[in-house]
Amino acid sequence: MSFIDTAARHPLWHDSKIPPWEMEVAPASHDVDVAIVGGGFSGLWTAYYMSQLRPDARIAIVEARRIGFGASGRNGGWCSGFFPLLPSELAHLFGWDKAHASYQESFRTVLEVERVLAKENLRCDWHRGGTLQSASTSLQAERLQEMLLVQHALGIRGSDMEWLPPQLVGEHLQLAETHGAVYSPHCATMNPYSLVMGLARVVRSRGVHIWENSAVKGIDNGVVTHEYGHVRATLVVQATEGYSNTIRRTRRRLVPLYSLMVATEPLDDHVLAQIGWRHRATFNDGGNMVIYAQLTADNRIAFGGRGAPYHFASRVHDRFDLDDDTHRKIATSIARHFPAAAGARITHRWGGPLGLPRDWSPNVTIDRASGYARIGGYAGDGVAASNLLARTLVDEWHEAQSPLRELPFINHHSPKWEPEPVRFLGINTLIRLSESIDAYELRHGKSPRIRKRIFESLL
Repeated sequence: MSFIDTAARHPLWHDSKIPPWEMEVAPASHDVDVAIVGGGFSGLWTAYYMSQLRPDARIAIVEARRIGFGASGRNGGWCSGFFPLLPSELAHLFGWDKAHASYQESFRTVLEVERVLAKENLRCDWHRGGTLQSASTSLQAERLQEMLLVQHALGIRGSDMEWLPPQLVGEHLQLAETHGAVYSPHCATMNPYSLVMGLARVVRSRGVHIWENSAVKGIDNGVVTHEYGHVRATLVVQATEGYSNTIRRTRRRLVPLYSLMVATEPLDDHVLAQIGWRHRATFNDGGNMVIYAQLTADNRIAFGGRGAPYHFASRVHDRFDLDDDTHRKIATSIARHFPAAAGARITHRWGGPLGLPRDWSPNVTIDRASGYARIGGYAGDGVAASNLLARTLVDEWHEAQSPLRELPFINHHSPKWEPEPVRFLGINTLIRLSESIDAYELRHGKSPRIRKRIFESLL
């Protein structure tokens, strides 16, 4: 596939015409009320709501590279009301009442993001078209329907998650093969880079300092040590997600799992008519290997997936953002699900790490004694979750009268990941098994029992 050599090696979203600003590095010494480490959605939403509640607060964001460099500026462009764990899975951790309340707040968060966009006049190609998880095989259809029955039995409404038979899937999207799909209205698409840069401009206009190209070396007792000096704060919020292994206190709390993407050229009217992506619902399927796609505002398919290797000792490096083999597989997936777009030129390819907690649950950590908080653990579903958890953190820190303070993520401590080399072997085995099981099911119409047992034992 020639696109490996000819495609632009940066996120499609970065082609947006964003007015530049002059970057400022962190000062050698400075005192603030709130220091936020990390300039992605978690850090920016925290600054946004903190400055809204306390307009007089001195707030600073310290970012190692530049605003929007990490997952917030290069993700799949989904703002989804779903967590990595389904309601029933969340209930195993926290009980049904807490899981149900968490999901209702998360569903409402999509509307909260939409409200902020309108209030702040932020333009990011926002479109609320819902989401489809399609069954590419009859086996996937059985699993998805069984899953949906469990969620409904626990109280999730049909209006939040419903089963669509194949003929109704076609009203949303014409796929090469579908045996039905789970549809939910709780998802929107957008240009994440435009959103993250827009948020940065809003908080900056409120007086929030944004210091970029200032790598943080440590956080200890209200002191943020960066490459040029120190920032002292009453509260330090760590919002480093996939880059958390660079901070000593969060090593093995999150592993950086690489997710990669490609984007096609804008599709012509003939191809669009064959695909029939009428409402621009986001798309994934019921396989073990995670894939995700959207139709962009300018009629491109932006398609992503996991499958790139995990790197020993949780290493993160720019050269890992591109993986020829994984990018080829993603491009092949476009042709498989949308054969009408098989000839579309791939114009962009990119990737990067996301943060994965050991139990797949996000969390908000607050230690009042040391003036430390941490937010994250989204496992790739962070656009909406970062907003919800930022509001939760702000309300909890200020002891506000808020239902968010009842959410189970507050001071939930996910187990640490296993030490190396167990971590390296386990994660990469999971990745290979995901691909292997999906391929077997496509060929044989049934699951490979032994491989499936091994896969589930490693989760």
